[in-house]
Amino acid sequence: MTRLKHNPERMAWTVLLTSFSIFCSLVVLVPVSIYWYAVNASQPLSAELTSVRGIVLIDNANGQPTTSITDGSTVSFAEDFAAVTDETSQAIITFADDSSLTLYGNTSIVLTESRQPRFGVSPNPARIQVEVKKGRIRATAARSTDDLSFEVTTPHAVAELGQGSYSVEVTTAETQVTTRFGSATLTSGYDSITLSQGQRALVGVDTPLSPPLPAAQNLLQSSSFSPTFEDNWKTYTITPIESVTTTAAVVIFQNRPVLNLRSEGQDNIHSEVGVVQTVNKDVRDYQSLRVFAEVRLVNQSLPGGGQLGSEFPIMLHVAYKDASGNDRDWFHGFYYQPPPENYILYNQPDNSNERIARFLWYPYESVNLLASLGPAKPVYIKSIRIYSSGWIYDAMVANISLLAEE
Repeated sequence: MTRLKHNPERMAWTVLLTSFSIFCSLVVLVPVSIYWYAVNASQPLSAELTSVRGIVLIDNANGQPTTSITDGSTVSFAEDFAAVTDETSQAIITFADDSSLTLYGNTSIVLTESRQPRFGVSPNPARIQVEVKKGRIRATAARSTDDLSFEVTTPHAVAELGQGSYSVEVTTAETQVTTRFGSATLTSGYDSITLSQGQRALVGVDTPLSPPLPAAQNLLQSSSFSPTFEDNWKTYTITPIESVTTTAAVVIFQNRPVLNLRSEGQDNIHSEVGVVQTVNKDVRDYQSLRVFAEVRLVNQSLPGGGQLGSEFPIMLHVAYKDASGNDRDWFHGFYYQPPPENYILYNQPDNSNERIARFLWYPYESVNLLASLGPAKPVYIKSIRIYSSGWIYDAMVANISLLAEE
C-alpha cells in the first residue's frame, strides 16, 4: 500500500484495469444471465380436469381437504395435484397445448410436472410428467418431442411419449404400455426399448422388460386349460334330482389338455355345467374385442338349441356393462344336431349360434363385439362363461381367448 501511495500512476492503472475487468465481466455475464434466464425460465402449463362419469376425487398441493368432482364438472388441475377414480367414474385432463390424459375406472395418478417455457426464445420443450400409481390411462401427446417432453412414470418403468396416443395400465405386479399411434421409449433400470405404432410391452416387479409385442392382448388370466385351471376358472353345475351326472374336467385329448363338459344318465332331462372366469376389465378405449375358441362336439341328444334356442352342447357367454351402466349379455352357441322346424334358433348380434361338424375341431372367431353390438356394446367386461346345456351332451373347448386390440 505504501508503494502505491508513492506511485500514484501505478495505482491509477490498477484501478483502471480492475474497473475494465469488472466492466468486461458485466458485459459478458449480464447478457449471458439474461439469455440463461430467458432460455430456462418456465411457467405453468395450465390444465383442467373434467369428470366424464361418476365422482372423481382430487387432492391438491396445498394440503387442503380432498375435493369431489361430480359428473360433468370441470376444475383447474395443477402440478402436484392427484386424481382418483373408482370403478364407476372416469375423468379426462386436458392441457393448454391440447395434450390429454384419460383416467379410466379404479385409477390413481399424480401430475408431478406441467410446465412450459416463459419466453419464445427458449429451445426447451414444455414438460408434462405424470405418475400412474394404479389403473389404466390413455395419454395423448399433441406435439413432437422437440416441443413437448411427455413422461409417464409407474412403479416399474418410465415411458417417454412422442406425438401420438398411448395406453398405460398399471397393476401391483406389472406395467403395460401400448402404442396406438406414434412412438414411445420405455425404460426400466438399465433396459430400454422403443415401441412403434401397434406395439406394446410389459415389465413387472420380478420380470424384465419384454420385447415389443403385438398390440392385441388377451384379457383372460388363463386361456389354455391346465390341471390347475380352477385357479382362474370356477366350475358350476345345475342338475336335477333325477339320475343325471354332469362333469367339467380337464382331460388330455390328442396330446393336449382340453376342457371337457359332459352329462350322463337319463335322457330328456335338463342339466347344465360350465366354468366361469371373472374378467373385470374396462374396454371402452379399445377398437376391437373378439372371442376366440376351439370347439369340438361329441354328443348331443337335444337337437339344435332346444325348443327356446337356449340349450346348446357348447355356449359362450360374455357378461358386461354398456355405456349406460346396464348389465348385458352376449351369447354364441354351437350344435351339430339340426332342430325341428318349430324350435327357435336366434341370429342376433347378442345371441347367435351356428351348426358345426361333429367330431371335428372348429376354430371359432367372433365378429368385433365393439362394432356389432352398436349402442349396446361393452364398456366393461364382467366375466366370460363356457357351458353346456341340454339333455345328454359331450363337448370340448380349447384355447379360449378374449382378445382386445388398441
